[in-house]
Amino acid sequence: MKKFFLFFLILIILTSSTYAIPSLPHILAGDVLINNKPAKVGTEITAVKDGKIIEKIEVTEKGKFKLLLQKLNEGDKVQLYVDSIPTLETINYKSGDFKQLTLKVEKHYSFYYLTGGLIALIAILLIWKLKRH
Repeated sequence: MKKFFLFFLILIILTSSTYAIPSLPHILAGDVLINNKPAKVGTEITAVKDGKIIEKIEVTEKGKFKLLLQKLNEGDKVQLYVDSIPTLETINYKSGDFKQLTLKVEKHYSFYYLTGGLIALIAILLIWKLKRH
């Protein structure tokens, strides 16, 4: 009986150290604004630590997000991005914490407008030149 108890105790000690309880996630939730308007469904929210992506989600409800951070060390700094544009939000990871945030970024569309305008101008010039001949 003593041997069985000793064996059982050693077995419990060995298995308890290999099956540690996972830490709770750090939950981030809130609003996402692009150019002060609610972000569209499909907008990408990315959490980055030391230049490496640790979590990536897509907005599933217009202007809202929910992100779970796990498997980090307490105090790790995490930068948040919206469609690859850095936000001003930096999070210090804390297991079991919850933060309500508003992520804001500005997207500048002038490049797209200029490119489209240039293509249209070239097309008009080509058509005009072809009609002259």
